[in-house]
Amino acid sequence: MTTFPFSIEEDGLIVVQVFINLEHRFFMVLDTGCSHTVLHTKEAEKLGFNLKKAKKTIINTGSQTENAKEIVAEMIEALDHTVADLTLTIFDVNINRAKYVGYLGLDFFADKKLTIDFKKQLLILE
Repeated sequence: MTTFPFSIEEDGLIVVQVFINLEHRFFMVLDTGCSHTVLHTKEAEKLGFNLKKAKKTIINTGSQTENAKEIVAEMIEALDHTVADLTLTIFDVNINRAKYVGYLGLDFFADKKLTIDFKKQLLILE
């Protein structure tokens, strides 16, 4: 079991540091309502992913369906947890990209138990 303190950002979000392919550090919104990990298109391009060859997919947002793409990241690390070959959904998410590049979704935690203790402001990963 590992615990991580967190604070709620001014816009009401929990943000975690994420490493993609062990070399690129970003901040992503921890989103338990998001089934997949989502990365903004511009950030995927900066990482050198070839989006022209990426698999096309359809995603359901809170209000509609949207076209998106899927790529596979060799390694994603956050909260001392690492997932190899995680499929990332590439989509122009409506977020403040100066602060966050996407959403860390439930697929990242598929083999773990994640507890969010708002009272103690701790993320507990087992």
